[in-house]
Amino acid sequence: MRRLLLPVTLASMVLLAFAAPAAAAAPVRGSGSQDFFSAFASSCGPATCTDTFVDVFTVSDDLVVVCLSEFTYNVRSGRVVSEASGCSEEVPSQVLDVSDDLSSASLEPTPVTYYTCDEQGCVEGETVTVSAELTGSGPLYSDTQRYTFTDGTCTFRYSSSGDQREATGTLTIDGDEMSAYGNIGTGKFSYWERCR
Repeated sequence: MRRLLLPVTLASMVLLAFAAPAAAAAPVRGSGSQDFFSAFASSCGPATCTDTFVDVFTVSDDLVVVCLSEFTYNVRSGRVVSEASGCSEEVPSQVLDVSDDLSSASLEPTPVTYYTCDEQGCVEGETVTVSAELTGSGPLYSDTQRYTFTDGTCTFRYSSSGDQREATGTLTIDGDEMSAYGNIGTGKFSYWERCR
């Protein structure tokens, strides 16, 4: 269950990396506090299963981002049939409610646009409405993460620490409600980026 922090952390890293100047001479640094949740749901038919991941996290005191990924794969072969993902525009933080004791988290209906990407680039797809209700379960636990990423031109470092709690609840996408499990969390993060 605790592995679900990875998508939200990576989504945070990608978002912050694009927010910084691409050719900055001096290092770019930043830090802040973050409420978030990660949730996972899966549904299967006779031939395929679809795994859905939703990550919601604050990017400032007033703004949050909602990221959604869906992977459909063949039950027998495990081959991916289709995949799509995308993140919302920055939206007011009031759409995300995380309780102080991490006993619950909710997301008001928020539009997210899918993008399908390959070597040639990304193509915009449909826009769906995402909402969620999660209830914390089990004890609080602390988590610390550190990542370094380089693309040959820029080096990006990200670290985070905070508390989390496992959770269960529901995800709703365009009115289709599904059972989900995941994590609710809060903590602090910092990042550093330098480009040649």
